[in-house]
Amino acid sequence: MAALSALASMDGEGSAARDEALQKYFDDAEGDALVLNKWFMTQALADLPDVLDRVKKLTEHPDFTLKNPNRLRSLVSAFTMNSAAFHDEEGAGYEFIGDILEQVDQINPQISSRMAGCLIQWRRYDEKRGNLMKSQLERLASLKLSDDLFEVVNRGLKN
Repeated sequence: MAALSALASMDGEGSAARDEALQKYFDDAEGDALVLNKWFMTQALADLPDVLDRVKKLTEHPDFTLKNPNRLRSLVSAFTMNSAAFHDEEGAGYEFIGDILEQVDQINPQISSRMAGCLIQWRRYDEKRGNLMKSQLERLASLKLSDDLFEVVNRGLKN
């Protein structure tokens, strides 16, 4: 896994080796759910300038579904741990998570409420990032949410 993680972050001249290693890992997984979860997670944690675009593309992968909590955590929650990409100054990572939370809440309110934890800590960040995170909470608060997500979002806005 350490070698695959290092390869997953290769850019430029190493991108061919990265793509080949990731494809081989995927092929060797032969549909094993746990191995595929690692495959998704490794890519979500990659140190690449376009990792958010890659994660968005992976949400369209045939082996990805928002209905599988483990698969969702392996890709989307892992992405929130990728500090540089998730906390991009423009707020694209926060917007992505807000959109995902909106979708997941319709399927599994318990998972959406747990995943919202990455936004409710908005006061811990610099003013610009904090305001971008808070704006996603405010956007979510304006929607028809499950009781679970509603509670977490409103608690995040009040604290």
